[in-house]
Amino acid sequence: MAEPSAGDLIARLPRTFGPSFNDQLAQWNLLFPAEQRRLRAQVDWLAQLPPAAFKHLFEPIVALESKMDLPRWDPSAKGMSVTDVGILARSPLYPQWRTEVAKVFATIDEGVGSAGALPPMRRLLMCVLPAGLPPSKEPWWPSLAKGGAWVDLDRPFGRAFPALVASVVKRKRPAGVEDIESTWIFESDARFTDAPKPPGETVVSWKALEQVRREFLNRLNAVRRDLHSVDQTNVDLKRLDIGKWMPEALAAQPRVREFIRGVMLSGNGSLVFPSSFVQWGASEAMRRAEPQAMIACFGIRQRLKPFSSSVLFEDQRRSNPTADADDPAGSLVDALMLAEYVRLTASRIAAYGARTLTIMTGEDLSRMLVLGVPAPKSKLDEAALRAFVMGHIESEG
Repeated sequence: MAEPSAGDLIARLPRTFGPSFNDQLAQWNLLFPAEQRRLRAQVDWLAQLPPAAFKHLFEPIVALESKMDLPRWDPSAKGMSVTDVGILARSPLYPQWRTEVAKVFATIDEGVGSAGALPPMRRLLMCVLPAGLPPSKEPWWPSLAKGGAWVDLDRPFGRAFPALVASVVKRKRPAGVEDIESTWIFESDARFTDAPKPPGETVVSWKALEQVRREFLNRLNAVRRDLHSVDQTNVDLKRLDIGKWMPEALAAQPRVREFIRGVMLSGNGSLVFPSSFVQWGASEAMRRAEPQAMIACFGIRQRLKPFSSSVLFEDQRRSNPTADADDPAGSLVDALMLAEYVRLTASRIAAYGARTLTIMTGEDLSRMLVLGVPAPKSKLDEAALRAFVMGHIESEG
């Protein structure tokens, strides 16, 4: 898909908009198809807006910018540095600016509508907690369960899980769905990463990215307490060749490689905690790539060690010689909450509306929470479970 021409448009935008638009256009080939379709539709809609309507749309932001003490950004600048963002955020008018920006994008989204988007399709979201978690005295996901139904299984979900994933990956896809927006799997371990994968499956493993995570942690721990150091480290990490430390299947895909870099740089805790990585990665992938099927496999984290757990980017193995130990109880608390965050993220994305089947469960659990579609009334064996899931995602209705 060719990059849209937006030079004249960007010159007309408010000062705080140009760098962001330039940054997206400069990275056009690294955007996912859904992002490209969305950005092209936004550019086309704004370019066709009558001058008076264009001025009216951005007038409140231009007025606020004139009262804010902002740098004289070059209209051709690509993105904002940490220093620039800090200047903007420290302005007393920043809350008003954010409110007006939200209004502008709401108007743009309303004007664009479904232009360029894929036709509505059945989608699937699975959030699966790991084996080995302790029994819980409280029911899982009580707030979500109010809008769904628990379905009994004839065996623990984990026994049917690999075969179910294989069926999902091999399914017949709707017309127009590219490989990169077919099926994404985020996992704490490397079960699916190490398995043979047919085209269309994008598997991102926290464990398999260990070398990348450690390199990021080492560099972030060297940041000095000043904005220039933060900016320079951010630039260095954006330029770092991370492909040499990644599984070959991921390194060979520039869009996925750079997506992972972004997750590492922006995801709170994703460098340190496997379930945080799964939650943030799955949420960002749904927001950006909009895959038809998203599978999020949470994991068991290590017990936090004294004098290291209080430091966000600390590598506990380096800072504390105490032997690593699993923390099943803490992992249960984390994974329950983070899996719910993934579901809530999907509920806020238009592509994952009423046509999405959500399954929330655990590998040791002999039942699953079904959300978004009518749930089966009877207990399911492995064949019936697969028929239920595949009947949904392969249906054109």
